[in-house]
Amino acid sequence: MAAARALSAFEEALAKRAGGLAPSRAQAFDGFIRNGFPNRRTEGWRWSDFRAALGDAAASPAPIHQAAAPLADDLAGLMPIEIRIVNGRIDMRAEKLPDGLRCGVIDAGGGVLELSDHPVATLNAAMTKKSVGIEVAKDTVLAPPIVIRHINDGAGFSFAQTMMRLGERARATVIETFEGAGAAFHSHVFLLALKEGAHFDRAIFSETGPDAIIHSLFASRIEAGATFAMTALSSGARLCRHETLAQVAGAGARVDIATAALLGGDRHNDFTSAIGFHAEGAEARQRHKGVAKEKARNVFQGKFRVLRGAQKTDARMNADALLLSDTSESNAKPELEIYADDVQCAHGSTSGALDERALFYMRQRGLSESAARAMLIEAFVGSTFDAVSHPGIEQAFRHRVAAWLEGV
Repeated sequence: MAAARALSAFEEALAKRAGGLAPSRAQAFDGFIRNGFPNRRTEGWRWSDFRAALGDAAASPAPIHQAAAPLADDLAGLMPIEIRIVNGRIDMRAEKLPDGLRCGVIDAGGGVLELSDHPVATLNAAMTKKSVGIEVAKDTVLAPPIVIRHINDGAGFSFAQTMMRLGERARATVIETFEGAGAAFHSHVFLLALKEGAHFDRAIFSETGPDAIIHSLFASRIEAGATFAMTALSSGARLCRHETLAQVAGAGARVDIATAALLGGDRHNDFTSAIGFHAEGAEARQRHKGVAKEKARNVFQGKFRVLRGAQKTDARMNADALLLSDTSESNAKPELEIYADDVQCAHGSTSGALDERALFYMRQRGLSESAARAMLIEAFVGSTFDAVSHPGIEQAFRHRVAAWLEGV
């Protein structure tokens, strides 16, 4: 396999694994290898340089290992349907599923046309052999949440996919966790089809060790009257990027995205999203709260693209960052691209430090400096979780915020 540029050791190792691929997967790998991993000169990736981060990563597949720590108590208490992806390998627990739900291991998709130019999705399409398949039948209201655990306990690289379909008027909740202390590169692509009138809630708990390199990509198609709601909390990693792509294809659809990053040390987290509006009467709300201390970096990139046929769109986006040290960093890029003339769209971004006057006021009333700081940070980030529909999941988010604040 020839390339017009020199390959890194990591890319060479991937190329060796790509030998003998089926034609569709080989085509996807060729698309990746032409440009390689994105770097700071790649549009949309200038703050998340995967090529540099992977320069000294372990150039081999992650080890085969099926043992995993139990699910966190607050999530286990929700009595979820648990699916494990350990170092890229799917571990489906044998259990009776509720009526209207099908889960299994299926052949991975060879790629999605809309993602054919994505620098990491093409690699995932080439390297992933099997996928988690989930289908919720129409009119099914799935009571227990589904938990998909991404567990990395070693070095090397791993790839995984999830393909999910919600039928008309179906409702389901998926929790994704990113766990493990390994220094691994893990890529996950999640493809969702949301049919008319369906409702999908997604929650992300991203709390890997500091040496992990994570890329997750969620791509959905949302039909008329459907609702997609996502809430995410990340503690970052060596490099962590969670991308959300949504195509609003039907009239009257609703999108609600709320993300938060609590970062310390030299951790890096990137929440990037792009929502395309193709039908009229859609509503979208997007909020991001980033908190960074020490040498951490918070990245937010969000884009609303409203096409001519998407009249009556109401879309609003806001990103706020709180920097707790002079060496922490925040980068934000909210964007609007509008071709329709009867819409209400807005975006905004702020960045700053804790209010010294508020700290002084609270200290004067008997609070310690650490307690006052924690209260202000909790007030700043806490609104991220106000719209979570499941009370147990909301509490799980707030528990993690409280735990992080103990170190402030």
